[in-house]
Amino acid sequence: MVPAEVLVMCSACGRPQSAARRRCAFCNAVLPEAPLPSRAPESPVSSPGVPPLSLDLGNRRALAVNDAQLSFQGRPGGGPALDVPWTRVRRLEWRTRLYFEALGLLAFTALGLLWAPTQAVRLMALAAGVIGLGLVALYRHHGLTVELEDGTRMQWPLGMALKGSAREARLTAARATLADAGRVRGVPLSGSGA
Repeated sequence: MVPAEVLVMCSACGRPQSAARRRCAFCNAVLPEAPLPSRAPESPVSSPGVPPLSLDLGNRRALAVNDAQLSFQGRPGGGPALDVPWTRVRRLEWRTRLYFEALGLLAFTALGLLWAPTQAVRLMALAAGVIGLGLVALYRHHGLTVELEDGTRMQWPLGMALKGSAREARLTAARATLADAGRVRGVPLSGSGA
């Protein structure tokens, strides 16, 4: 059994940190002391081979998977976490899609090329279109749908990641861990990818 991780709040920036650290990973301030557990209590539901996962999604959002439940803190800037016991989860779906919202920059390109009074404005409009297309090609948006036994579907936006980045690697590892945890409990993880 993996020992439970103890978290402390950074007194400078207010972000949760592992108590095993001496300094905040975000602002480098000294963290307050916290007693570390010598051994975690035994869980009634064990999942051998599936390690607990805590994924920092940025902007104080997090996804956590452990023996008893799934947790998601999805409100930018913090807020209460959504905790779902594994016993209530019927199905999981991990969605990965292109960052289509960046195509909105093409509207500026069209307007700039059609009605721009100067050549400089036309060039800026063209640059906005190129940037929009580049963002669509380089970024992927990830999301998780949790379907409960009563048919309720919760949409958890996990955020965006640059293709080939360390963040995308963390999200890929999180997906694999979530698939393993679901498989142990008979909860399938399906997915669509871009």
